[in-house]
Amino acid sequence: MRRMQNWMLCSCVALVLPCVAFAQQPAAADKASTSPPSQSAPSQNSTAQPKLVDLLEAKVRAAWDAFKKKDKNAYAEFLTDDFQAVESDGDGERAKLHVLGEVEHCMFTDYTLQMFQVQPLGPDYAFVTYESSMQFPRTSTLHFRRVFIGELWTQHDGKWKMMRYQETQVR
Repeated sequence: MRRMQNWMLCSCVALVLPCVAFAQQPAAADKASTSPPSQSAPSQNSTAQPKLVDLLEAKVRAAWDAFKKKDKNAYAEFLTDDFQAVESDGDGERAKLHVLGEVEHCMFTDYTLQMFQVQPLGPDYAFVTYESSMQFPRTSTLHFRRVFIGELWTQHDGKWKMMRYQETQVR
């Protein structure tokens, strides 16, 4: 029991420390900059942030479109090799191959994605959150479903890919 408590404590610390470090970096950078920004050149942050938001939102939308079309190969292009997903059905973690098998059995007929937020976590990682509302066929026992989604995206060889997917049902 004591060993498990120690393991949990170490796990929590390992997860919290990088978040604290990332949270402090922008504040330190702001304090270090004493000269006013140039009027002629925009800040790198002001141009990089919107570009990343637009890029990842477009990738998320394209991935959903591939899933809806049951295009397993197109959907696979958005996922890292070590991709893991946790859906709101309570069946636990799913590896990439399992999720790709689910693509062929996609049941939703339409969907809406909204409330996108992108949080950069360094140069090669970003956390994307949004809400999805899905509609299912009239013959289905489930007609409508809303989930809140969190995804970890990473840049591999210059391409952004989804590494983790977590959904929570909205009631």
